[in-house]
Order: sequence, then C-alpha cells, then structure tokens
Amino acid sequence: MLAVISVGFFVLARVEAEVWSAYGFVAFSLAYLCLAPLSKNERLGEILRHSKEPDLSLKQSLFARIKTLTIPLVLGILFMFIIYLLLGENGILSEVGSFLPAALGGLFVLWAVAQGRFFGLATMNAITVPEEGESSVEGYSPVPSLLMTSTLVIVMTFAVTEGLRFFLSNSSFSLWPYLFSFAVYGVCIYISWGQRKQASMHTMTHTVARKWFWATQLFITWHVLSIYRSIDTASTDALIFIEELLLMIVTVFLAIWAVTSKGEGSESSLFTRDNALFWGLAFGYAYAGSVAMITAVMDDVRTVLIGGHILVVATVIWSQRTMLEAKTHRINSEREIVESVGKLPIYDPRPEQAIESKTVNEHVNEEQQTSVEQASIGDPVDWNQTPEALGDQTEWDDEIELLD
Repeated sequence: MLAVISVGFFVLARVEAEVWSAYGFVAFSLAYLCLAPLSKNERLGEILRHSKEPDLSLKQSLFARIKTLTIPLVLGILFMFIIYLLLGENGILSEVGSFLPAALGGLFVLWAVAQGRFFGLATMNAITVPEEGESSVEGYSPVPSLLMTSTLVIVMTFAVTEGLRFFLSNSSFSLWPYLFSFAVYGVCIYISWGQRKQASMHTMTHTVARKWFWATQLFITWHVLSIYRSIDTASTDALIFIEELLLMIVTVFLAIWAVTSKGEGSESSLFTRDNALFWGLAFGYAYAGSVAMITAVMDDVRTVLIGGHILVVATVIWSQRTMLEAKTHRINSEREIVESVGKLPIYDPRPEQAIESKTVNEHVNEEQQTSVEQASIGDPVDWNQTPEALGDQTEWDDEIELLD
C-alpha cells in the first residue's frame, strides 16, 4: 500500500496538483504516527494486524488482509480533509499551506541523514558477536578484509553500471564509476583506520568489524553510483525516481529493523516490536513525500538528490568511525567482565559463623565423650531399685473440702 499510494500521489504532483499530493503524504504519515502508540490497544491491534492461519491460502485470506488496511485508509483520508480545511485556500492557515510542498521537499535532507543512521544501526545489530575468541598483541592482519571489501565494491559497481547499460542501449563503457567508488572507499579506510586497528586486537571485535564494513561499504558504493547517475545526462528522471522509490522501501525496512533491534542502546516503551511497523510506515510516507515534492516542485531536481546522497554517504562514513568505536568498547567491556567473574575465587560467605559453628560442635562432642566415659558399659546396676514417679514427694491432705 505504501508503494501504490506513493506512486499515486507522485502522479498527482506531476499533473500540477502538488498541493494535494503534499496533503496526502502528510495525512498518511500523521495517520500512522497516531496508530503507532494506539496499536498497543488489544482490540484495535486485532483489527490492524492479520494473524496468519496455515490452513488458508493467500486467496482465501485476502479479505482479512485487506481489512487491516481499512483504519489506516480511513484515518489518512480524514486527516487529508482536515489538512485541506486548515491549509486550503479558504483555510485558517492558508498562507502556511502554500509553503507545504516546498517544506516537505526540504525535509529530504533530514530523511537522508536518518537513512544513513538507520542503515548503520540495523546492520550493526544484525551481526552476531562470537561467544569466544582470542586476543592478539599486534592485531590481526586487515589485508584479507580489505581485499574482500575491494572485491565487493568492484562487483557492486560492475553490476549497477552494466545493468544500466542493458536498459540504456545508447550508453557506453566508462571508467569513472569505478574511480568514484574506489576514491570514496579510500576515504573510508583513512577515516576509520584507527577504529579498525583497535577492533583487530581480538577476534570477536575483528569479526564484527569485518562483516559490518562489508555491508556499509556496499551501501556507500550504491549511493556513490547514484550520485554519478544523477550527474550523467544519459540517466532519465523516471529511472532516478524508481531508484529513489526503491531506496525509500529499503529505508523503511531498515528503520523498522533498527527500532525493533535490542542490540544497541536501551529498550524504549514508545518504540516496540509491536508498533515498529507503524513508525516505519509513517517515516516512509514522509520520505516518499519529500522525494515527490523535489521531483515535482523544484526545478533543479538532480542537484537536490545529489546533495541527499552525499549526506547519506557522509553519515555512513562517520558511523563507520563512531559506531565501530562504541561497539568495540562495549564488546571489550562485556568480555572483561565475564573474564573477571570467571577468575574470582570462591570463599565461604560467612566465615565467622562457620568458625563459631565449628567451635560449638567441638564443645558438644567433648561433653558427649565425657558423659560416655562417666557412664560406661559394664557398671553395676541395682535391679531392685524402684524408679521415681511424678508426685512421689508431694504431701496430700486426708480431708477434701467441697465448695458450692
């Protein structure tokens, strides 16, 4: 539904109805922002979510799946009508409404930074930290990791450029995409070299750093190639929009993944696994609205998109430095705690009571031994002696007085 509605509003913006398109994107984003905290309600949650039954096929459960979209659609249309009453030509805030498309397009800068941050968090949380490892004084060699990352960059660049040449038959081979990719790759190595060296001191952190740099470098290469395509005149606006739409969907998934993952940071009562989908979709509509407004309202679309991609690349490169440093410190701290607990000697928690108990037991044993020695087996026994009974030494009166 996100993709279908976004394409519909984008077409609406292209036919010079960008104001209504902006109303729609903002309305559906607000609808999901409201549904995110409200979805914790049990009755409302049952309507918004579909419980898959194994016996039913996709065709049989189609109506139940569509029913989950009813509330978001109704709420989105309702918000769209309210926004029109407030920001329309005859609305109270009509002057603000005229600037809404440009303001929504300007938020593309914010969404670009969020996209890079979400990708860093999601991929870092997805990597499993090894349970055991070994440390190295000089650190493990970074050469295999660098060679593997270089190979992935070449494959990524080749796949994207050759794919474009397949769809654009008039384009020719160019060496510039490869130069751009490896130039940015060299900048990434230079900026994060200290953090890479620190992570290579132990196999646990070295493994996490190696896998995470593979993922982040591929993402950076994708955006670098997007910058090149925006500069290249052979790329069409339709192709650029398709790529931005695909990036929007990927970003929504990354936002949901980053929100629901508990690998980094503390748990939040506002962002949970149950409502993360709604937060992600709210972000997706706002992101799609920004892209649509840029392509429909602003004259120099490619320059704005290039600026957005540069912000994403800069955010991920900076995350390669800061997030890896924080992750390495956290893993080392947890490992040192586990190792220090394992080396702790086990003592009696109450040594004074144990010594006192031991002294009392020894004293009792001595008394028992003394009593045994005083009355040992074989002493003479007087068998004619009458045993003492209770009351033998009590004097009883002969007369008993009865009281009325």
